[in-house]
Amino acid sequence: MLSVMKQELHDRLWNAHQRWLDLRALGETKRALKLRGIHEGDPHRHTRNLIFAHTTRLTYEKVLKSFVEFAHREHGCQRLQDIGKREFRAFMDRAIEGRLAAKTLNQYRSALAKLASLNGQTASGAGLSEKYGRKIRDLVRAGVLRGPERATPSPVIATRAVEILKDWDARHFARTDEARAYHLAARLQIETACRSISATTRVTAGSLLGGNQIVLIGKGGRRMTFALSADFHRALTLYLDARSDSLADQHGYRAAYARAVRAAGGHATGTHGLRRLAAQECYRQSYRAAVGSGVSTQEAAARATGDAIQRLGHGRHRRDIAGCYLR
Repeated sequence: MLSVMKQELHDRLWNAHQRWLDLRALGETKRALKLRGIHEGDPHRHTRNLIFAHTTRLTYEKVLKSFVEFAHREHGCQRLQDIGKREFRAFMDRAIEGRLAAKTLNQYRSALAKLASLNGQTASGAGLSEKYGRKIRDLVRAGVLRGPERATPSPVIATRAVEILKDWDARHFARTDEARAYHLAARLQIETACRSISATTRVTAGSLLGGNQIVLIGKGGRRMTFALSADFHRALTLYLDARSDSLADQHGYRAAYARAVRAAGGHATGTHGLRRLAAQECYRQSYRAAVGSGVSTQEAAARATGDAIQRLGHGRHRRDIAGCYLR
């Protein structure tokens, strides 16, 4: 019976991802689906039964297989439909007692909430997920649980890492006669504060615009236009004009970047650190400009925070985002 439950779980997650792929093939975007839900009074109406990323499906399946085993072993559940609030609470409470990291616990509650929605128990799953989200945040503030590190490289380390990647890209070309642009992807993150996927597989020659501008595809398919330095725009143009595919492979870039940071003597090896670094630099520049215009330091800080959040692709009043990137 357990094997049947696991297979059914796999099928439901697979189908949820496939539904999204089918919608995307028809021209739908995640942003459009969310906006449609907002206009209809329920932001998640059109996304509850979808899984957008292949990696998310794999992460959910790993967590939920453990959850199904737990529900079968500890509570005697024989079908996915038998799993409900009691099992959700017991599984999360056990994980919290085990002092798992907040990031891991948040993955757990997100996966469990998705299973609840696919089981037709959306309201109860969402309610429990919010409840445990608050509990996790309270425990992090109290020092009981380890919060996310959110490591950010120093400007010196980031610059050195880009130089190392450029050297490695040149060596790769000399050895294989195949061009590679990991250093350009890193520099694109630094200049725009974009995510690694927006700086790699979603960048093509068609992304470049006149006037040293580039259009990047962000989360949910949102298109954002950024101004680049003239020399960098020229470097991207020369590289992409000679190719028919994207700027770089995301997974290869992330692995190479982590090695480059370590080679530069740094420890913040995640590419998301470049996004934080760029957001913080945007804040500093905006703050100096606002103070120079004669506004109060308090008003300057508020403006700079809004500018940095907006550059990240969020609404400028999302103050929760500020805590993740500017501190």
